[in-house]
Order: sequence, then structure tokens, then C-alpha cells
Amino acid sequence: MIREAIEWELADAGWRVDNGFAGHLLVGNAGDLSILVPWRAWRGADPAYELYDVEKHVACWVRVIPTPLRARMILEEHGESPEERGQELLTAHEG
Repeated sequence: MIREAIEWELADAGWRVDNGFAGHLLVGNAGDLSILVPWRAWRGADPAYELYDVEKHVACWVRVIPTPLRARMILEEHGESPEERGQELLTAHEG
């Protein structure tokens, strides 16, 4: 998917697009929620988007761009703090 298509999809889903990280990252904002789109998502790689709740300090990865309301529900059910996510990575690599 090309960058412009992802920008349109973010806006269509209800995210305010922040182009401040031009070549490396797209960011969509909706209040205390963000969706981060790394450059590899628009350069032909398998798309993955990171949802982040600033207030609750939790995040998770998704394969489709949700609306902010759906993102909040996904984060409530599947969101983990960066510390928890890092701990899982350490555990996975220790064995």
C-alpha cells in the first residue's frame, strides 16, 4: 500500500494525520490515542500498525486500521505496557 493511500485510510477512519515524521513514520491521533504506521507498511511489506494509548501507557499491534473507538476497545482488551511487552521479548529469547 502506498503512503498516500494509508494517509487517506487513516483520515477516513477518523484519525488526524500528523506528517511530522515524513519519511519514517505516519502518526494518526485521536485524543489520547495514536496509531503509528512505520515506513515498511507503505513500502510493500506486510502492513502492521501500532495502537498506543498515551493516558494508560499501553500499546498493541494490529493488521488493519481501526476507527479510534475500535482502537480504544482493542487496547482495553489486548494492550500491554512497554515493560510487559519487553519482558515477553526477553522471555522468548532466553529459551
